[in-house]
Amino acid sequence: MAFWEHRWATEQIGWHREVHNDMMVEHWPAIGAPEGCEVLVPLCGKSLDMHWLAEQGHSVVGLELVQQAAEAFFEEAGLSPDRKEQDDHVRYSNGPFTLLQGDALGLAPGTVQAEAWYDRAAMIALPDEMRTAYVEQLRQQTTPGAVGLLITYAYPPEEMDGPPFALLDEDVHRHFSEGFEVERLAKVDLEDERDRGLSWITSSLFRLVRT
Repeated sequence: MAFWEHRWATEQIGWHREVHNDMMVEHWPAIGAPEGCEVLVPLCGKSLDMHWLAEQGHSVVGLELVQQAAEAFFEEAGLSPDRKEQDDHVRYSNGPFTLLQGDALGLAPGTVQAEAWYDRAAMIALPDEMRTAYVEQLRQQTTPGAVGLLITYAYPPEEMDGPPFALLDEDVHRHFSEGFEVERLAKVDLEDERDRGLSWITSSLFRLVRT
């Protein structure tokens, strides 16, 4: 928690984008999320992707560790959220948006019952030893049959210490091998990010279905 609070406090938030993620926009229709369903966005930050999802008619529930990030989302959107304590979390809500601020891996089972989820920067923010708990949290906060869009960030793990941590295609299959259907929709080379000094960087998009 302290690491991420420091990153937000010092504005070291290079993962944040000022535009919608183009891969999400292109591939979201392919996962078959129910019309108007609730979409879970783990480790959401102040992502503008949540606005795009709301524009598609979805209600959005974000999970966020850092108070500053959750408050910044509403402030920059010009929204004044209702704020209330909910167990060990703080619940911010306004219109189609609800953000639960606190330990994203410590949320009580069934707090959210989303029919879809979207992950662009959550799983890659976690080292591999924390990803089993992350997948279990997805299972506990979604309904049977829920569909997800996962966007990965992969590179030779020995060439860089995360975050972002490398999430290879085989890692996705390993972590979601039980209780999920896994389908890769696309894979792209990220040539424009070679300035990190890595020999290769790719991003894969996966459609996941909770069985």
